[in-house]
Amino acid sequence: MSANIIKINRCDSFKFTISIQEKNSVEKHLLTTNEAVYFALLYPNQRFEDAPLIKGYTFEDQNVKTGEIEINILPNDTKFLSPGVYYYTVKLQRGSSLEVINDCDEQEEVRTIIERTKFIINE
Repeated sequence: MSANIIKINRCDSFKFTISIQEKNSVEKHLLTTNEAVYFALLYPNQRFEDAPLIKGYTFEDQNVKTGEIEINILPNDTKFLSPGVYYYTVKLQRGSSLEVINDCDEQEEVRTIIERTKFIINE
């Protein structure tokens, strides 16, 4: 991943890990039972909640020793997407009801972990 840009072939598998830093600290944040991380693959200028691919991860999906979460792109995730430039982002949501984030919903807290970054799908 050069400059965090992801390039994959359509229908290929791809995995990468993320970790969440505590605000104003070098410590890694471990998810709790009322938190979730969402990965979204978006068209340019598309709203988060309208993304063609959104994957959610909870405290059960993290490595409890390192705090890392493995984002797993499966062949079927890109099967129906046309080759081209997309963007990905990752958000942390805190709240009592963990549903897919709507950018403007009144959640207890939503924090962008990874800003929109290019995700290129080749044929």
